[in-house]
Amino acid sequence: MGSQIRQRQLIDIIKNNPALRVSNLAEQFNVSESTIRRDLSKLENIGMVKRVHGGALIEDSIVSEPPFEVRKVTHQKEKAKVGEAAASLVKDDITIFIDGGTTTPFIVPHLNKIKNLTVVTIGLNVAYQLASLPSIHTIQIGGELDLNTWVYAGPLSIQALTNWGLSFDLAFISAVGVSTDYGVTNQILNRIPQKQKAIELSRMVAVVVDGSKIGRVSTASIVPLQSVDFLVTDKSASEEELFRIQKLGIDVILAEKD
Repeated sequence: MGSQIRQRQLIDIIKNNPALRVSNLAEQFNVSESTIRRDLSKLENIGMVKRVHGGALIEDSIVSEPPFEVRKVTHQKEKAKVGEAAASLVKDDITIFIDGGTTTPFIVPHLNKIKNLTVVTIGLNVAYQLASLPSIHTIQIGGELDLNTWVYAGPLSIQALTNWGLSFDLAFISAVGVSTDYGVTNQILNRIPQKQKAIELSRMVAVVVDGSKIGRVSTASIVPLQSVDFLVTDKSASEEELFRIQKLGIDVILAEKD
C-alpha cells in the first residue's frame, strides 16, 4: 500500500477512533510504528490531524477542531437540549460560572426564572445572552478578546478570576473532548488555565458538551474526569463511553430528544 493511500485511510480511522494509539494503527496497517509516526507528521503539517503526547511518549492523533463560525451552527438542536438540561442544575440564591463556547450560551435562556442568581462568564456570546435577562446579576471577566472564539483570555482574565476573591457554587465548563482515558480535553491551549481556575474556584463542576464530544480526545488536558461532578450531554453520545464515565462516579445527565 502506498503512503498516500495509507494516509487517506488513516484520516478516516482517526475520525471514528480519535484515541487509537500508534501501536494500534501500526498493527492495523501491518507497518512499523515509525512509519505511522511519519504519516501522522505529514498529516499534521497539512492541518489534517493534531498529535498529542501521553504516557510513555505514546503518540495519539485527533481530528482538528473546526473554526468557531462552523462550530456555532453545528449540532444546534443537540446543544439547545443540552443547555436546557444543564440549566436544571441551577438553583435559587447561588453564583455560577458559565464558560465560553458554542454550547454554553444555550444554558442562558432557561435561567430567567431563577431567583437571586449571579452569573460570572468569560464568554462574550454568553454575556450577550445574559444582557436580555436583567434579573440576573452578570459579571463579565475581561482580558484579551479572542475573535475566533468570542472569549476573553490571557493573563488579565486569570488575574481577575484570582484577585477578585470569586467563588462559585457551580461551574459549567465547555470542552472539545471527554473520554475516560484522557479526561476532559481542549484544543486551544490558552483557554485551559481559565477553565482550570474556574474549576478550582467552584464547589461543583459540570462539563457541558454535545454527544459528538464524548469519547473524543483533544490536544491537552483540562482536568481528569475525577474532578467533574456532572456530565451534561445528549443521547447521541456513545453509550459504551457514557457507561464507563458513570462507573467513575460522575452523574451523567442526558438531554431529552424532541
